Amino acid sequence: MKLGYLGAMCVNCMSNAEAAGAAAMAATYFLKPPIHKMLAKADLAPDPDPVAHDVRTVAFLEALDLDPVDALGVEAVDAAANWTPSTTWVPFRDRLRSAAPIRPTFA
Repeated sequence: MKLGYLGAMCVNCMSNAEAAGAAAMAATYFLKPPIHKMLAKADLAPDPDPVAHDVRTVAFLEALDLDPVDALGVEAVDAAANWTPSTTWVPFRDRLRSAAPIRPTFA
């Protein structure tokens, strides 16, 4: 059996939908951080917050009855426990509503 045949056989077992899903997940994983930074520079998204990721991870590990200190370390868990979300950024849709003129409705 040739190695090329084994590789082709494994690829043929994967359906087109599975391949498209895997490609979309890989593209999202690699493209999300730079796109988020670009949108934050354009003021269309809040700045990336590294502690927010740790907050979600700590909550997930605690939901599984695991100790988050073992996975993340004491500093990250303490930062996640003391973290509060930033309230300075206003979503773009809310800025559009406040800038739109009020139109009277006639019945």
